[in-house]
Parts: sequence; C-alpha cells; structure tokens
Amino acid sequence: MIMYEIINSNLNQVKLFDHDLVIQEIEGVIEQFELNITQKTTLSTLKGSVHYHLKQGKKAGVLEITYWPAKHRLWVEIHDNRSSEWNRLVIKPFSEALSARFLGEAALMA
Repeated sequence: MIMYEIINSNLNQVKLFDHDLVIQEIEGVIEQFELNITQKTTLSTLKGSVHYHLKQGKKAGVLEITYWPAKHRLWVEIHDNRSSEWNRLVIKPFSEALSARFLGEAALMA
C-alpha cells in the first residue's frame, strides 16, 4: 500500500459545521486532476468519515481519499490490489495539492 497523510495542516481548526468547505476543497483538487469520483461514502469503521474512490477515465486502478473530520485527518492511498501506473504517478502530486489547500505537508507513511 502507498499512503500519504496530510499533516501539520489547518484541518484541526475546522469546526464540524465547516466540514462541507473541506469537502469542496477536496473535490476541487479532484477536479483539478481531472479524476472521476466513482464512489463517495462513509467508512463504517470511521464514523462520520467521507471516503472517495477515484479513477482516471476507464483505466484500471483506484486512488482513495479519506477525510475523517472527528479526528481532523485526511489521507490518500492506493491499495496493492488497486495499483496501476496512473495512480502511482499521481498520488504524490495529488497529495501535495491537497496539502497546499490545507496549509500542511504530504507525508509518505511507512
């Protein structure tokens, strides 16, 4: 798995009622990278989270984003079984664009 977490950001300053603004910013980055949202849901294990599956056209592979407002966390990941060339190439610049929106850093997680 490849995972970047947005750290040292201003997400911890977002009030729960403002999380729609965070979603708009996330979706702005998705649009900037011309990716398609194929799924937008809440993960049952992360109550209140917003979880996306993104694709590039009809190419194989999925890029996943999870925003968990209760914990002020945001991360982007590629699971091993959903890895492809396009998502491996885009994950770092995509994560960096997200981190710029929230005045943080994109940290590659081990």
